[in-house]
Amino acid sequence: MKPFDPNRPATPPWLAIGLLAALFTAWLALPSEPVMSGETRSMTLAGEPFRVELANDPASRRQGLMDRPTLPANRGMLFIYPDEAPRSFWMKDVRFPLDLLFLDRHWRLVHLVEHVPPCTGNDCPGYGRGVDAQYVLELPAGTAARLGLENGSRLEPPASLPARK
Repeated sequence: MKPFDPNRPATPPWLAIGLLAALFTAWLALPSEPVMSGETRSMTLAGEPFRVELANDPASRRQGLMDRPTLPANRGMLFIYPDEAPRSFWMKDVRFPLDLLFLDRHWRLVHLVEHVPPCTGNDCPGYGRGVDAQYVLELPAGTAARLGLENGSRLEPPASLPARK
């Protein structure tokens, strides 16, 4: 074993620089926004491009946006149902406020609920009770007002939606 030499660096400088460069490169590769976990489509709302995640089956509709840290601007979740029927939504374990847009089979906005607060408890209120809708679009709170969307507005559906389940 060699004796300790206080004048000798413990780690060669090139190794430390290489390690820092590798860490910096890994940091740059991290996604800058939360990744959408399901199938997505592009959608245009009032002339603005949006990317929406599809909730097209019972499991994805049940999960919704629960336990996500945030929903970035110009992102959303589109709930697709096989038919037009009364829909009700709650915000259990959703961590950020949302706008809820209830749409009929012709993509006409039939009910708008703005700035729905998050709910982390078990006693969360329902929204949209008794409203017949085939689609429900969740957007970051304030988006509907910013885009001038209101009851009666007609939205353009995303291209090539999957079969309804």
